[in-house]
Amino acid sequence: MDEKGPDKPRAWRRVRLSRERRREQILKSAELLFAGTGLRSTTTAALAKAAGISEAILYRHFGAKQKLFEIVVERNTQQRLAGLEGRFSSIPDLPPLESIDRMAEATILACADGEGNASVMVWALLEMPEFAADVYRREIGATEAMWDSEIRNRFEDPAVRTPLAIHLVPYVVHACMAFGLWLVTLRHKPATAHAHARQYAEGVVEAARMVLRFCPESLVAGARVPADDGACRVSWSIGR
Repeated sequence: MDEKGPDKPRAWRRVRLSRERRREQILKSAELLFAGTGLRSTTTAALAKAAGISEAILYRHFGAKQKLFEIVVERNTQQRLAGLEGRFSSIPDLPPLESIDRMAEATILACADGEGNASVMVWALLEMPEFAADVYRREIGATEAMWDSEIRNRFEDPAVRTPLAIHLVPYVVHACMAFGLWLVTLRHKPATAHAHARQYAEGVVEAARMVLRFCPESLVAGARVPADDGACRVSWSIGR
């Protein structure tokens, strides 16, 4: 029994976190605030209060508020890429157009739903456009690399793999990420975001279907290859 007696509560003690854990705590709470009010409208007092620390400790870890915001934006991007990788890994082996359908939906939802929600990136593009554009370009490049890897691993036939990688992936990545940002900007709830992503993915499938009806050589020359041409016959046989 406590020497102070059963009716006397123990003195409350603040738990001292390691520097790494304290930093992670600050980043998590800061991301929630920045996602709601952006950089300029979020005060250091609010950031410190949300993390349960003093402003002095906040400055000790991150210095200026803008520096904290930049770290949060880059961290948010990495979370989104990790989330997309997880979404891709959960897609089973499917025919080409069904795979593209699922991958497009996953790319949109990686921006609009879950831990990688891109609200912070939207604010960054508005309030720190040069910094945010650089981070966003790197995210596009990483996402394109993930798409290329998925197509390479999923589709063995060069008649399928090559035209998709060359003529579809750059378009799809830019379009799906931009659409995800649009959903976030309009503050769609998960249910409506999923519905819009599903519908948009269907449009991506139609684009993929058209790509597979052409040979790369015909696109370079600007002329369509007839459907009965042996080089393109495999493309016409691919159904959804």
